[in-house]
Amino acid sequence: MTAETLQNTTKTFKFSYPTCTNEDLLFKLEVPVEIPHGGSTRELVQRVLKMFHIPVYLEDELNEKLAEFVAEETKKFHNERDAKLLDQLKNSELNIEGIVKNWEKLFKENVIDFAEQKGSSDEEVFAAAYHKLVHSPALDTILQVEANYAKTVMNMLKNRDEDIKKLTQTQTEEMEEKMRLLNTLTTEEEINELAVQHFEQQSLAAGRWDSQLDALRHTQRAAHRAWLMTAINEYQTDEKITPSNSPLMSFPTELAPLPMTPRLEESFTIHLGSQLKQTHNIRLAALDMMHLCSVQRPDADGGGWAGAQPALALYSGELSGAVLLVDSMPTRSPLLSSARAAAEHHFPDVDAQLRHIAEAIKEPVEKRNAERQSSKDGSEKEQRPRYRGAVRLQAGDVFVTRHSNLAEAHVVFHLVADDESLKSGDMTSRHPAILGLRNILKAACCNDVTSIAFPLLLKNELTEEMTAAWCMRRAELVLKCVKGFVLEASGGGGADLRTLCATVPPDIRPALFSSLAALLPTIFRVSGPVRAKTTTQ
Repeated sequence: MTAETLQNTTKTFKFSYPTCTNEDLLFKLEVPVEIPHGGSTRELVQRVLKMFHIPVYLEDELNEKLAEFVAEETKKFHNERDAKLLDQLKNSELNIEGIVKNWEKLFKENVIDFAEQKGSSDEEVFAAAYHKLVHSPALDTILQVEANYAKTVMNMLKNRDEDIKKLTQTQTEEMEEKMRLLNTLTTEEEINELAVQHFEQQSLAAGRWDSQLDALRHTQRAAHRAWLMTAINEYQTDEKITPSNSPLMSFPTELAPLPMTPRLEESFTIHLGSQLKQTHNIRLAALDMMHLCSVQRPDADGGGWAGAQPALALYSGELSGAVLLVDSMPTRSPLLSSARAAAEHHFPDVDAQLRHIAEAIKEPVEKRNAERQSSKDGSEKEQRPRYRGAVRLQAGDVFVTRHSNLAEAHVVFHLVADDESLKSGDMTSRHPAILGLRNILKAACCNDVTSIAFPLLLKNELTEEMTAAWCMRRAELVLKCVKGFVLEASGGGGADLRTLCATVPPDIRPALFSSLAALLPTIFRVSGPVRAKTTTQ
């Protein structure tokens, strides 16, 4: 017997019951039942009752007896079958390879019949092609193409700003002339009509330029993807460094160099954990967070396009993140200006992402606001109509945008922070901004972000109340919380945060920066060289 030849068996079910006139006289019923029984025992009982004209008052008893018989015989069948198979396995009588092939065949047939016929999506194919090309000699070509695409967008943005500036200047002169002739040759109604015309002209000009920019970005995105898919085929066959149909043929390759400014920076290798120690790199740098989120950056030679590192890590498990402090959903910010200055070839553009986020948070924010309002006392409930319909994020909330055209960040975590509460010098670890930072670090570990930069003082710039003592207290609190959050996040699985970059405003005093750098070894366990002492004889 083998696994392929095992068959069901037939057992005889016996049932006896007395006659209506004489209890000593029994009717005996024998019914063959296939074991294992593939049907319903209740259905079989109904067939037996009808076929042998058995009284209906015996239905419950017959059903109970038949169910017990089928269960017992099925158990015996499985025990005997398994015992025989184990004996054959011990004696090497089973065709293991044949059983495996049979199961493989059945599994494939089942998948073909019932599984959804779905292959790799276009996004997955493009991601694989891009990842292979950027890890080949074609990397320089790709970076130059993207740099020239960005320069084209920047030139159009510059033309837009100049056009709107000229229009605004013309309108200002026209309005000043009308105001000068007020009550002589011009009336207030004419001035109001002129103001409406100016507003319509401004809206029309802005809409026209926005439409042209959207069309340019979509054209560049489509052309970039089509060129990359052609380039991957050409590179795989001919292994050329630069594909013959490179868009560089139609673009200038010179980019204006940007000035390099020196900055204060310290780096430490730290160990976290008591038993199973984890090694991390923590940096303290005096820089603006927008320096990490800009589009055009100087490279090591003093100019050009520095996008190699973000491109190499784009489709990998080593993403880079940055934490930006915002008031609410940004509509005008330096990040949006940077992201819009170059075509987004891999993710939806930043405006589409923000629209999606605004729609996604509408319902949960309204629900949270309603719950918080319902928990207030009666006097505060009377003020509810003033807040009705307002959907605003609160301090500690976080939303995320994805980018492929920024200098050193693939993921930007927007942390909503209340500027007034952040000015306080007695902030605790339960502050909403600190809890938001905790959620950011957990999300980073769960989504392959291994390097993240965050503002150490939870402030974008230095103000009057930020004295040296204030900065030291705030830095100590944030670093201690980050230490615990990193340990908590790494214990939950996912990627390890290998690099932590704590940033401070770029105009910080060197003495204060040195004090903050000296604070790191007191909070973290810093690795250092072992110095062996030798004695001379």
